[in-house]
Amino acid sequence: MSEETVNLTIDGQSIEVPAGTTIWDAARELGIDIPVLCHSPRMRPVGVCRMCVVDVGARNLQASCVRPCEDGMDVDTRSEKVEKHRRMLLEMLLADYPEDSARDAATGDDELLNMARDYGITEVRLRDGAAGRPAGVDLSSPVIAVDHQACILCDRCVRGCNELQHNDVITRSGKGYGTRIAFDLDTAMGESTCVSCGECMAVCPTGALTNRALADLKLEPLGSD
Repeated sequence: MSEETVNLTIDGQSIEVPAGTTIWDAARELGIDIPVLCHSPRMRPVGVCRMCVVDVGARNLQASCVRPCEDGMDVDTRSEKVEKHRRMLLEMLLADYPEDSARDAATGDDELLNMARDYGITEVRLRDGAAGRPAGVDLSSPVIAVDHQACILCDRCVRGCNELQHNDVITRSGKGYGTRIAFDLDTAMGESTCVSCGECMAVCPTGALTNRALADLKLEPLGSD
């Protein structure tokens, strides 16, 4: 019995994929990069960051990492409406983000800040005073530094800990604006059952979870002596 497939068009390119394939995965097959912060091919998609939205002609933009392809679908990943949404979302995320990111300073792979640079965002119009880190910092672990102010609640650390490593240490705690990642029953990371495997730190896209051994390292600009 042959596998059921669907045909669709993404940014003018036609593709046939197995039924159930997400738009994000189909676009990836075509070499089309759809920005994302919460998703990783290694983990179950959850569609929480909404950075990967695309225009399929529906009333609302659709999160491509969880939206299955449909036969005859015409997808636009870079329409003016889509790009305006992504830019505004980036500015909202940056409003509460620390002005200094440990990940950006040490290894240069802060995905949020790199994405902001790709969109030409050099200053945050909606800055909401995150310099003092009101959300708090947890340095109780000898291996991993936790900066709650830099957390965007993408749940990549939760899924990395629970789905990839099966340690079941990280979850969410609190409600509304006070929501944050938590360890066990909301204890300090160093006092929790965390085994310091580093998976959460590896999958984190921001400066929320970083290697303490790299905390004092600073990237030198290209061309510096």
